[in-house]
Amino acid sequence: MLRQLKFLLIGCVFVFKFAWAAAPATTGLYLSFEQRLALTYALMAQGEGEAQKEEILARAKNYFRGVYELEAKTIKVKNFNEFLTQFRGEWPNTQSVALDMELIEKAGPQALKTFVSDSPRVQRQIEEYIEWQTNQLKSSVEDKAAGKGQMELLGAQAMALLQNPDAQKMAEKWALNESDAILSDRMKELDRVGEKMAQSSFAQQQDATMRIFMQTMFSEYFSRLSPASKKLIVSSYLGGDLNLSDIKKFELMVQNSGPQLQKLLQVVARQADLSPEMLEVFRGLENSVRPVPWVQVDEILKHEKNNYKFTYFERKPLGVGTMAQVHRAKILVDGQRHDVVVRFIKPGISDRVEEDRKILTAVAEILDNNPEFRKTGAPKLGPVVEDITATVTAELSQEDTIQRQKLAKTRYEKTGFLKSPEYKNYIQFHVPEIYDSKGPSKFMVQEMVIGKKLDKEAATYSETIPTLKRSVVEEMSKVWAYEVLFGGGFYHSDLHQGNFMIRVTEPKIYVNILDYGMGGILSADLQRQVMVLGAGTELNNADLISRAFWKISNRSQNTVNETQFKTLVKERLKLIVSGQEKNASLEHWTAWAMDQGLKLPYEFISLNRGIVIVNKLLSDAGSNMSVTSLMKTFARSNPTLMYKRLVLEEKISHRDLIKLGWSELKVMMTGETSAPAVKKPEVSSSIRCEMVFQ
Repeated sequence: MLRQLKFLLIGCVFVFKFAWAAAPATTGLYLSFEQRLALTYALMAQGEGEAQKEEILARAKNYFRGVYELEAKTIKVKNFNEFLTQFRGEWPNTQSVALDMELIEKAGPQALKTFVSDSPRVQRQIEEYIEWQTNQLKSSVEDKAAGKGQMELLGAQAMALLQNPDAQKMAEKWALNESDAILSDRMKELDRVGEKMAQSSFAQQQDATMRIFMQTMFSEYFSRLSPASKKLIVSSYLGGDLNLSDIKKFELMVQNSGPQLQKLLQVVARQADLSPEMLEVFRGLENSVRPVPWVQVDEILKHEKNNYKFTYFERKPLGVGTMAQVHRAKILVDGQRHDVVVRFIKPGISDRVEEDRKILTAVAEILDNNPEFRKTGAPKLGPVVEDITATVTAELSQEDTIQRQKLAKTRYEKTGFLKSPEYKNYIQFHVPEIYDSKGPSKFMVQEMVIGKKLDKEAATYSETIPTLKRSVVEEMSKVWAYEVLFGGGFYHSDLHQGNFMIRVTEPKIYVNILDYGMGGILSADLQRQVMVLGAGTELNNADLISRAFWKISNRSQNTVNETQFKTLVKERLKLIVSGQEKNASLEHWTAWAMDQGLKLPYEFISLNRGIVIVNKLLSDAGSNMSVTSLMKTFARSNPTLMYKRLVLEEKISHRDLIKLGWSELKVMMTGETSAPAVKKPEVSSSIRCEMVFQ
C-alpha cells in the first residue's frame, strides 16, 4: 500500500510538471480524484518547513492507506459525461486548500473505482480516454525537458521503494523536495501569465489611462498574492482541464482573485474598450464567482437549529456574490410556513478582503507615482482603493445589512403610478420582510419575493406596456431621491437591475427592492451640505463648493488646509469658465476633491455611487430625468425647507437661487418676481471607482 502511495505521489509530481503544456484534446485532460488528491498533498507541502512537510506526508500516507484497504468499486455509467464526472470526483472547492483537505479527510477515504457501461460505444469511449490520459501523463514524464538525469533518478527512487526502510524514507523526502521545486515553478507561472496578459492584451489599448492601469495591475497583482492564495489558484487548475490556453489560465486566476479586484474588474467590463475575449473574462465574474460548497453550508446550518426552524433548505445556491451567498428555504414561524431566502457571508472572505487591501494599496502607490499615468489626467488610485475597500468591508457586516433593510421597509414602501395612453396601473414598491433569529446568527433570513429583472419583464410586456421600463425607473428614482435629501436621509447605493425584481399583476406592478449590503443614512447636516455642494457646482461658485466640501470632509485627516483648498477650487473654476476644462458634475468634483487631499466620509462617497447608478438607470430607460432634476423638482415642492437650509442657514443669496433655476422659491417666500432661470448644460457623471478610467 505504501509503495503504491509513493509511486502515485512521485508520478503525479512529474505529471503536474509537464501537463501544463500538454497537447490539447477535445474532451480535455483531467486528473482523477485520486491523482488530484495526491498532487494537492504535495501542493500543501510546497514552501513549508521540513517538519510541516513530514506531517503532510504522514497525512497523505494515512489517507491512501485507508483507500487501499477498501475494496475497489465498480461504477456503472450510462454515458461518457457521467463517467468523467465520477472519474474526477467531488471536490469541496472552498476558499482554502487546507480546508479542502480537512473536509476530504473528515469525510474519510474513498474506494478506488473502475468504470463500466452497458453500452459498447460508451465502454469504448471510457477505455480510449483512460488510455489517452495515461499516455498523456506518461509522455509528460518522458518529456525531453525532464532530462535523462531526472528519468534515471525517478527509476532509481522507484526501485528503492521496493527495498529497505531507509531507502523508502529517502524516496519520500525526494518526492516532497521535488514537488516543492516543481510547484514553486507553477507559482511563478501565475506571475508570468498575469504579466503576459498585461503586455499582450492591453498593449494596444488606445486609452492611455486604461493601458497603463491594466498593465501595471496585472503585472503586479498576482505576483504579490500570498502563497495560500496562489495555492488556491493552482488547486483550481488541478481540478480542470490541464490543457488551458493562456487566456483561460488568466480567466481562472481572475475568478480566484480577491473581492476588491473582482469588483474593480466588473466596473472595467462595463466601462472599458477592451478586446472581446478580455471583456468576456471580466463580465464572466458576475456569473462565475466561486460558491461556498454544500459541506460548509451544512455546517453553518447545523449551528442555526436554535435560531430558525427550517423545514426545507435547498442545496444549490439561488445566487452567489463576491461577498455573500443565498439559498432558498422554508421556515416555520408561529406554526405558519414561510418561503424565505437565506443569506450569509462567505467563510474566510474577510481574509481575502484584507489581502486585497494590502496588494491594491501597493499597486495604487506605484500608479500614483508613475509620471506617465499622472499625465493622463486620471485621479489618484489610492482613494479609489480606499473607496472600494470601505464598500466591501461594509458588506462584511450582515448585522448592518439587516438594519438597513429594516429601515428601508419604513422608507421605500411607497406607491407610484404608471400612466400612459396604452396602460394605467399602480406601482407598489416593496422591501422583503426580515425574520429575526432567536440568538446570534450567521444567517439573514428574509421573505422570498417573486419577480424578474426589469429588462426581461419589459420585453414580455413591450406591446401592452411599452413605457414599463421608463415608468418603473422614474418612479423608483423619485422615491430614492426624495428620501435622500428631503426624507430621513436613507439611501441604497447599489440600485442596479440585479437588485430589484419586477412582477406585473392586476391591480399593481410590484417592484421588490433587494440587497442592502451597500447604503447608509445622511445626517441632517450632511443633507444640507450636499444641497449646498449641488448648488455650488451648478453655479460654479468657488465659495459654496469649497465651503461645503470642507464641512463634509473629515478635517483632521485632510492633507490640505481650508485656504489652500479654496484656492485650488478657484483655479479649477477658472479653467472651466475659460473652456480649458470641461464643466464638472458633483461626482467629478468629488473625485477631484479627494485627489487634492480631502478625506471624505464613507457615507458621502457611497451616496455618490448611488447617484451615479440611479442616473445610469434613468439614462438606460430613456428618461430625461436625472437625480439633479429630481432634486430641483422636490425643492420647488418644499420651498420652506429649502429656504431654511440654503438661505437662512447657509446664506445663499436670492440672486443665486434665481441662477439655480429655483426662482420659484423666492417668489413663494417673498412674493417677488425674478428673471428667467439660466439653463445649465447637461453634464455626464461617473462613479467614483470609474474615475480612473475616464
